[in-house]
Amino acid sequence: MHTIRPKTFLYHTLFLTVFALNVFVSCEAQNLPFVSPIDKQGLKEVRLGTSNYYLLLPDNFEISEARGKEGQLGYNIIPKDTSSTMFGFIEIQRGNPIGGNLYNDTTFKTFAESFLDNRKAKWKIATSETGYYWAHTSESGDLNADVSSRVRTEIDSLISIIATLKKK
Repeated sequence: MHTIRPKTFLYHTLFLTVFALNVFVSCEAQNLPFVSPIDKQGLKEVRLGTSNYYLLLPDNFEISEARGKEGQLGYNIIPKDTSSTMFGFIEIQRGNPIGGNLYNDTTFKTFAESFLDNRKAKWKIATSETGYYWAHTSESGDLNADVSSRVRTEIDSLISIIATLKKK
């Protein structure tokens, strides 16, 4: 009878665990739900400030510019209905965050994909302690987006609006 040394057993167990986790993560990443851009009918094309970015926006939303102290440039996507909890933000020029990174300590369990300027972007979706849903992209470079709402389906609605973003 052949005995396995504890050290060998440990190495094999670690290898198999890492291998299984990599397979699971890669399968999860390949099967992300895809949020399509909103249907173009009845939407107006809006230029984000003086940038070369354009967004298709429903009539019940408006855009406002947001500039941070450290050089950030972004645009708020706000519903005209003031009772709505929906909020979107597109950052086109990254600076140093004023209040630190909100997403560092969050464990994300839900993910989605959409377009962000003609390339696929991964969205991380979480629920806050107060029952709000929020999602953000963590793309490299200056272009990123965040959305939030009390209603989960509105997160997908906001992502579908942001998915129309194009650089011209």
